Amino acid sequence: MSVHHYLMFFLPVFAAMIAAEFWIGRKRGLRLYTRDQSIASVVIAAGQRLISFVPLSLVGVIWFYAFDNRLFDLPTGAWWYIPLLFLGVEFFYYWFHRLSHEIRWLWATHSVHHSIEEMNFLAAYRFGWTGRISMGGLVYAPLCLIGFPPTHIVIMLAVNLMYQSWLHTNLIGKLGPLEGIVNTPSAHRVHHARNADYLDRNHGGVLMIFDRIFGTYVEERSDTPVEYGLIRPSGSANPVRIAFHEWGNMINDLKKHPVGAWPMLLFGPPGWAPNGEGETSAQRREKFRLAESRDNAAGIAADAGRVNAL
Repeated sequence: MSVHHYLMFFLPVFAAMIAAEFWIGRKRGLRLYTRDQSIASVVIAAGQRLISFVPLSLVGVIWFYAFDNRLFDLPTGAWWYIPLLFLGVEFFYYWFHRLSHEIRWLWATHSVHHSIEEMNFLAAYRFGWTGRISMGGLVYAPLCLIGFPPTHIVIMLAVNLMYQSWLHTNLIGKLGPLEGIVNTPSAHRVHHARNADYLDRNHGGVLMIFDRIFGTYVEERSDTPVEYGLIRPSGSANPVRIAFHEWGNMINDLKKHPVGAWPMLLFGPPGWAPNGEGETSAQRREKFRLAESRDNAAGIAADAGRVNAL
C-alpha cells in the first residue's frame, strides 16, 4: 500500500479540521478559502488518490530488493525500534524534501504542493501526480537496506504527513519554545513562501532539528509577511495545468537550449539557465541579503549623520 492509502484513514479528522478552520476564519472576517483554488486542491487530491491504485512502481521494486538484501535483521519488538524508525524516516524525509526543492526533476512533482497562493488545511493534500516519474522515493531505499520493512516505512511516512496537515494555516501564530525544535505552522509558512529570504527553508517533517544541523532553518519574521505560491506560477486554477505546469516549463527550456545544457536543466536547481540567464533560489537569497546589507549600512550612515549634525 502507498502512503496515500494510509492517509485515507485520516480523512474524517482532516475534513473536520477544514470545517473548523473555515468557520473560525469566517468568524474572524477572514477569507481563507477561495472557490477556484479549493476545487483545484480537491481535484488534485482525488487524482493523486486514483493514481495510488496503479500497482506499477519502480521505487517499490527497488525498496523491496534493498530489503531482501538487508544488512541487518532488526528486532521489531525492541523498545528502540519505533523511535529509531521515526528518526530514520525523519532524516530521509528531510533530504527527500530538500532535494525536491533543489533538483528540478523532483521539483516538477513537488511544485504542485507549492502552487497554491493561500494557506489552509486543504493545501496539505495538494500532492503532485508524477511522483512515480520523478522517483524521489528512492531517497528512502537506505532504510530498507538497513533492515526496516517497506510497509513500516510507508506507515511512518503516513504518520509524518498526517502531522504536517495542521501546519498549513494562518490561524495559529508562533508557539514559543517549540519554534526551531518541532515543525510548527509558523515554520511551515516560511517553507511555503516565495519571499527571497524564505526560499527553500524548513524542510523537516515533524522536527526542525535537521534543518538546524544542515543550516536550512529560518524563523518567520514579523517584518517579512509571507507571500505564497511559485516564482513562476501557472496562472491557472485548472488542476491538470497545475499538475504538469513545471514539466511543461522544463520541456520548453530543453527546447530553447543546446543538449549540453540538458543535464543541468533537468537535474540542476530550479531557475538555473546557461550563461547566467536564470536565477536560482540561492542566487535570489544572496541578492536579497546584499540589498538588505546595503540598506542597513545606509540606515546606520544616516543615523550617524543626524547625530553629527546635532
